[in-house]
Amino acid sequence: MFGKRNVETGEEEPGPRELVRLAIPKRVSTQSHVAYIVEVVEEVSRPREKLKPFRFLEQAHFLRHFTAQYGMMEGPSSKRTFSK
Repeated sequence: MFGKRNVETGEEEPGPRELVRLAIPKRVSTQSHVAYIVEVVEEVSRPREKLKPFRFLEQAHFLRHFTAQYGMMEGPSSKRTFSK
């Protein structure tokens, strides 16, 4: 998501690090809320090799990840073939 498009080839280049920000409002969250979030993150991360990656369909020149439209790629994360 924080990568960029190569001007010469038009290919997407991955960013140096792909990070995910998880924001939890601390004033309204209880310990049970946080425990549930931890359980969900663990459950989602187990089959990560089977998850299909996304690609950009439409994107703005700046801050593209806020307004972009995405499409699912074919195959698991290790395969990088596109679908429409």
